[in-house]
Amino acid sequence: MAEYIYEGIKEGKRIKGKVEASTRREALSRLKGEGVLPTSVEPVSQKTPLWKREFHLGKPSEEELSFILLQLSILIESGIPLSKALELVSSQTNDSRITSALLDIKSSVERGENLSSAFRKSGIFPEFLSEMLTAAETGENLEKVFEVAGKHLETVAEMKSRIVSAITYPSVVIGFSIFALFIAIKFVVPRIAKVLEGFGKELPLVTKVVILFSDLLTYVLYLSPLILLGFLYREKLIGKGRIDRLVLKVPVVGRVGFYFNLSRFAYTLYMTLLSSVPITNAFRIATGSVSNTYIRSRLEVLSQEIDRGQSLSWVLKKTGLFPPLFINLVETGESSGELERMLRLVSELYQKEALRLINLWVRLIEPISILLIGVIVGVIVVSVLLPLTEITSGIKR
Repeated sequence: MAEYIYEGIKEGKRIKGKVEASTRREALSRLKGEGVLPTSVEPVSQKTPLWKREFHLGKPSEEELSFILLQLSILIESGIPLSKALELVSSQTNDSRITSALLDIKSSVERGENLSSAFRKSGIFPEFLSEMLTAAETGENLEKVFEVAGKHLETVAEMKSRIVSAITYPSVVIGFSIFALFIAIKFVVPRIAKVLEGFGKELPLVTKVVILFSDLLTYVLYLSPLILLGFLYREKLIGKGRIDRLVLKVPVVGRVGFYFNLSRFAYTLYMTLLSSVPITNAFRIATGSVSNTYIRSRLEVLSQEIDRGQSLSWVLKKTGLFPPLFINLVETGESSGELERMLRLVSELYQKEALRLINLWVRLIEPISILLIGVIVGVIVVSVLLPLTEITSGIKR
């Protein structure tokens, strides 16, 4: 079976997507059977002209996927069949990847394939959604699954947006300051130093230090290709688990990342348990949602203890990573029968703590960066003015 990319018209709307078929004729026949009037059907392997290609960096964002899932939830809750809902949503998105994925899911479901398998094969939706759909085999709770998953992705997108907006201004200011510093050190100060040496004057200590820094900067630039290669292949040289473990020890950054991982783990676990996923599968899905490899590996080692009937709080305590507050709240939830509620509370608690740390340090970074820039500019000015003073005093004499 080969894949074909098609464009066509269905119910007066232009759509795009992919279809699997042995031949182009079979692909056309299949599309017509689905009520699509194809205007273009080309094999995936066929090269598309550069000006017609769509370029994407990575998968669709969490915000886009969240909107899609919430739309599906609303349509299904309104009594619209799943196939029709997938078709309607696919016609309302401008991202060809999402359109193609939804139409592929629709075709797979109509051929009798499991919904969870169809979503997993799409390649753009998170793994936890497939597991949640497996738990909703009867379809009675399908709209709730889409709603919960959509809200989860909405929360993740909001967290990312807050982080980006918080660090944008300091990053731009510091970036331009470093660029200006590089220009001054590399081109301005050395030329003034040469003029001073031409008059037979001794360079001031500050100017010597700046020139030494300029020489070191030159060596760094020469070594930048090796540094870049080392950064790109750092996981092979050091190991991702070791890098992630070191990142956790970095002040502020490590703590913020740790809190976000705790929040994501707790919320994913809450979400899957709320969708009637068994605790063993829910723990595995929540573990997979953790981005830090070191934390994830410690959880994976103990996943078998959940299968053997150990309590969640006992397993989390056994990792040696989770804070006492996290463990105590989970233990309270297990004792009271309100584990889902406690997990959501824990998730919100650590999310707020991470955002509080970010906001605190962003407020501190701005004055610190301005002070640092002032000091650097002062050193540069002194290193330039002192030689100029020596030159003018030599000319007067």
